[in-house]
Amino acid sequence: MKRTRQRPSPPRGELTREEYAVLSSCPQFDTCGEQDCPLDALNDVRVFDPGENGCTARRSTRLRLGSSLLRKGLTRREFANTMRFYGSWENYLAQKKGKWDIEPT
Repeated sequence: MKRTRQRPSPPRGELTREEYAVLSSCPQFDTCGEQDCPLDALNDVRVFDPGENGCTARRSTRLRLGSSLLRKGLTRREFANTMRFYGSWENYLAQKKGKWDIEPT
């Protein structure tokens, strides 16, 4: 018989006001039921069912809102792939800055 973990209710009082402000500033916050939210600062310590849907917020929105978080608002997979490809977050930002700072002609 396979044992499954029950999904715990979100811990109360563990998020700081700043962390909750980041989480609640997502445009999908009121309608989203996703437990594995990339904007949740406690995402790494929570237990989730493997068959959950993904975050519905756009990546650009999550990057903008999650700049103060450990994974910068990216999902685990997105962050791991970014680190694997660029080596560091600073290299990623330097590459993107050069790409986005194109002077209009």
